[in-house]
Amino acid sequence: MTMKAKRVVGVLVLNLLLGGCQTARQPELGESLANLTPEQLAQFQAGKKVFQREFEPNDGLGPLFNANSCAECHEKPVLGGVGDEVEIHATRFTATNNCDPLFDLGGPVIQQHATPLLKAKGIDKEQVPPGAAQARRSTPPVFGFGLVDAIPEATILSYEDPHDANHDGIYGHANRTIDGRVGRFGRKAAVAALLDFNAGAFPQEMGVTTPLSPVEETINGVPVPPDTDPAPDPEIGLEEIEKVTAFTRFLAPPPRLFFTNYNDRYLAARGKKLFASIQCAVCHVPQMKTGPNPVKALDRKTVALYSDLLVHAMGPGLADICLGQAHPSEFRTEMLMGLRFRENFLHDGSARTVREAVERHDGEARRSRDKFNGLSDTDKKALLEFLESI
Repeated sequence: MTMKAKRVVGVLVLNLLLGGCQTARQPELGESLANLTPEQLAQFQAGKKVFQREFEPNDGLGPLFNANSCAECHEKPVLGGVGDEVEIHATRFTATNNCDPLFDLGGPVIQQHATPLLKAKGIDKEQVPPGAAQARRSTPPVFGFGLVDAIPEATILSYEDPHDANHDGIYGHANRTIDGRVGRFGRKAAVAALLDFNAGAFPQEMGVTTPLSPVEETINGVPVPPDTDPAPDPEIGLEEIEKVTAFTRFLAPPPRLFFTNYNDRYLAARGKKLFASIQCAVCHVPQMKTGPNPVKALDRKTVALYSDLLVHAMGPGLADICLGQAHPSEFRTEMLMGLRFRENFLHDGSARTVREAVERHDGEARRSRDKFNGLSDTDKKALLEFLESI
């Protein structure tokens, strides 16, 4: 059976060998969480419309932007997934181990497109500031983000070991926002809350001003010419941000794959054990639990995220920019849920296969990478089969 065929076999839970049976129907990819109230389901549907809204210059797009809608970057294989876009980010890491996000020079997100009115003035895009480090960023899927948002900070912090007290060579730490909250979203875990993640996307990705960011993004620190921005500010209200947040909060995590073939089930079960034995699961923590929540669908739920949401040093080969308290070589442990629906891997999308991504791990992940490289071909196949089931 081909891998493509396996991916469409079903959307039920894998089986007892891969983590227990489940009698309730799992939401399919792109559907809402189960057990939403009618009001919450209506909020999900309303937010979905805003998520798909395509902005134009007359209603707020640009003048600088990366995409004209949320859906443009989060569309494959269904709404909420990944996109083809690769963004450019830039910051400056100083000798005193401080990170300058270059807000005054247009950072950290460097917009790559301009509206016709701005192009008429000879400006096609923003430039990476001189002397800045730059990074390429692929767009992540947002499935299950509401559950991730509902994980208590204390749970994330319980996995910290910044001084490697247990001597396992892994010393992950939380990234924190300026106001001290624990980050969890973004490749460097620089964003603490789902609302912030969505609110920031409007001005930074679409050039759409909001009551939270009422001033238009600059062109490398220079204000945009007034005659290139026809829409009055703010270009959307808090209601639109809240609607998009409802959509992403109530968007279900990817369903587990069900293998009907015995050999595939056996390989995946074997791979799951290997995933733990070579210590991949130390950072890619298989599951966490949400805290008490007034929303029943988010209340004390198990999230199979496969991440500790901490940042770890991944070696000089992957290093790019700093962000917050994350150094250039440090990245948040990638959430692997829904891995089988992705086509490119690593923070910049430069790895074409899961195996390539594993083999390019370094730094704190070097021991696990070396253990993977030391596996027999059969065991490597089993581990990769397991990853293809997530």
